[in-house]
Amino acid sequence: MGQKNMKIIKFNGVKKAIVILGLAIMLLPLTASAYSIKKGDSIYVPKDETIEGNLYAAGSTLNIEGKVTGDVICAGQSIDISGEVAGDVICAGQSINIKGNIGGNLRLAGNTINFSGQVARNAMIFGATIVTSASSTIGWDLLALGNVVELRGNIGRDLYGGAAKANLAGQIGKNVNLHLGSKNADNNNLIVAGTAKINGDLTYTSSNNAAIDNGAAIKGKLTHNLPIITAAKPNFVNLTWWWGNLIAVFSALVIGLVLISFWRETIIKITDLMLNKAGVCLGWGILVLLLTPIIALVLLITIIGIPLSLILIALWLIALYLSKILVGILVGRNLINRFAPKQKNSLIKGMVIGIVIIYILFAIPFFGHILSLLTMLWGLGGILLTLKLTLKK
Repeated sequence: MGQKNMKIIKFNGVKKAIVILGLAIMLLPLTASAYSIKKGDSIYVPKDETIEGNLYAAGSTLNIEGKVTGDVICAGQSIDISGEVAGDVICAGQSINIKGNIGGNLRLAGNTINFSGQVARNAMIFGATIVTSASSTIGWDLLALGNVVELRGNIGRDLYGGAAKANLAGQIGKNVNLHLGSKNADNNNLIVAGTAKINGDLTYTSSNNAAIDNGAAIKGKLTHNLPIITAAKPNFVNLTWWWGNLIAVFSALVIGLVLISFWRETIIKITDLMLNKAGVCLGWGILVLLLTPIIALVLLITIIGIPLSLILIALWLIALYLSKILVGILVGRNLINRFAPKQKNSLIKGMVIGIVIIYILFAIPFFGHILSLLTMLWGLGGILLTLKLTLKK
């Protein structure tokens, strides 16, 4: 049933605002005081290893078979978690497979997500293809947003969300409320298999009627809502807009985690300088933003300077992207220093809080664009000023 390309899904109805949870989840406090950081191309936690406190991991391939007594926050291309996690699991990656027992909540974002484990509390899953196996269990609620959603496991309470196509074949403890994709003449948007058991109401919004097998058990009321066709709406009620912002936040968190893991002291140095010399940094940022393309163009005209021109543009674009992440780290550090001074050395917590806050602010119409520009200039100037002072020394 997997489909590689994400389709555009539009929501209509009472559940439009649920997507904002995806941007807010990273603001939740991390309760464990101890933590471990693992980085590299391939990360492996064997079965006989126990990690006390939180685990922060970033790499191409992550395989966690051991036990983690706190939360797991990770990012990578391929993620496999088959061990026991006492707290929450918050991960972003291309391919994610969860087979272990999760004592807290599960929050995932990726392309292909397969879940065959057990979660004690809630699950929030965002992906192109989402599959929960028959052996999987979610203790409380499941929010699923994706292109293809196939649910064969057990959900303790409610199921809600949206997809281009959904297949229900497991047991839901209470109600189901789904918003389905556009009309498709060849396929049903919603399929309720004969093995499905819904102990509450089934409410779905779709242009098509659901294909409900005779063996399916629906104890509550069955409600089919047709999509409401209205005029163009603001971005904040468009799933594509929310999805783009969610991906932007997760991407920034991944890059931030890598920066802190490899260049912790440098990041602290840059953000301290940005705070102490904010005006100077803004001035340098304006110069870098305006003069770099001109210099690159001049080099390009000289023919022999083409390689240097391309390198300069590449470094300029990288700096533009990193500048906002640096400001996010700076904001988070200052918030922790002010409201939780005992945790001031936790740069990762500051990064998570700060990046989520500034990216939420960036999403505000008009004001967000201005703030984004100022943030970029501030961070860009901080990078250049730090480099300049380093070269002097």
